[in-house]
Amino acid sequence: MKENSVDVWDAFLNTLENRGLSGEWEVASDVQEELIDDFKTKIDMGVVDGKTAFPSDLIWNQYVWRFPDEMRQKLTEYAERVLETDPNNGAAVKFLAIVEAGTPYDISTEEFWHLWEKAATLLPYEVDICYLAFENASFDILLDEGVVALERLFARYREGEKPTLYQWLFRCCYDNLYVISRPNDFYERLEGDDPLTERWTAVMGKIQAVFEEQLAQHPDDWNIVRMLTEIQEALGNTAAAEKVFKKTQRVYEKQLTQDKDDRNALSGLANIHEKLGNTELARAYKVKADPSLGWVGQVLPDFSAAVDLDGEPISLADYRGKVVLLDFWAVWCAPCLGEIPRIKAVYEKYHDEGFEVIGVSLDEDAAMLREFIEEQEIPWRQILDDEGFGGAFAKRYGIRSIPAPFLMDREGKVISVKARGNLLSELVEAEIERKGD
Repeated sequence: MKENSVDVWDAFLNTLENRGLSGEWEVASDVQEELIDDFKTKIDMGVVDGKTAFPSDLIWNQYVWRFPDEMRQKLTEYAERVLETDPNNGAAVKFLAIVEAGTPYDISTEEFWHLWEKAATLLPYEVDICYLAFENASFDILLDEGVVALERLFARYREGEKPTLYQWLFRCCYDNLYVISRPNDFYERLEGDDPLTERWTAVMGKIQAVFEEQLAQHPDDWNIVRMLTEIQEALGNTAAAEKVFKKTQRVYEKQLTQDKDDRNALSGLANIHEKLGNTELARAYKVKADPSLGWVGQVLPDFSAAVDLDGEPISLADYRGKVVLLDFWAVWCAPCLGEIPRIKAVYEKYHDEGFEVIGVSLDEDAAMLREFIEEQEIPWRQILDDEGFGGAFAKRYGIRSIPAPFLMDREGKVISVKARGNLLSELVEAEIERKGD
């Protein structure tokens, strides 16, 4: 092993060509070998003082799943071999748990939960493994697994680490690129007599305390204000929530004077006015923050001279009489990939009853897109807009983030622009049955 191998990862991330967040990395063979040696060293080190040598951004940015396939496979096999001779090597367990969780087509497998339980036992001070577990629980709102993950997150913190605790909670509660459902979503699912209610209430109270401490230090941070308001509201602290709402409104309005298109401020004001009963004003702010919402209830205008990946003309008019999902996505978008198996399941179940899908990819590389579609056996037609968010499709339909699933009824009217996960299946089933009636 190289003496300076511990610095290889940081040096690699600092290279300009690897700062992007899209697609897999092109990594030269000699650099791959250095990185493989670096990670083998980290695996061999195992657990020191309750922690591994892995950087936490492996999980947050899903870096492991941006490795070249061959590199990831070699490291996976190495970790598996290490466990055969050293079953208590927490670093090997953690690496395998990251690989399992990052598999975009088979999320939250039993194998992952088994690995996570083992990692939780072997890594008493690893916080990011708790986040990884909560991220996976969020896909299907697994109440038991979700509360255990957050309980362990708090239990792993030691004195002097509260700023880092806030950063991980911020990711769980707000900056949810990979977390589909936040702690508030879990809490709202609880029935009054649910035996988990007391434990979830305790966890939510701890989250609230962290944000209150941060608010005292940063009174003008509108992210903290918003999160704290939502948590207090979920816990039923009406008076406290109202007080923070007033502060929130002032902060958001100030933010809009500096940037009239600030999406977070617009969404925040939409939330406040919705809570205050100002329905029309709330909707106006929502549409400003996310123009795609303005299409709900409207007949979506057709494409203009569009062709699919095979160069064949394609039009929404061709699909009239069908329930259609117009799915804006990209291969580089991890949440989009997580939705693919769900869309395929709904497609297979309802296609013969009139459900169709049209994909609109915002990728730049047509060859990579074709290869991905072939590998995953995606059966529906695809349109490529290689100009991404600056392209004609994104601008025409107000797409500012993906996945953006537009579900339309048989007349072409938009039912939802948030048809993800279980909601897609529910809405398609309802629309299919409506036609049957």
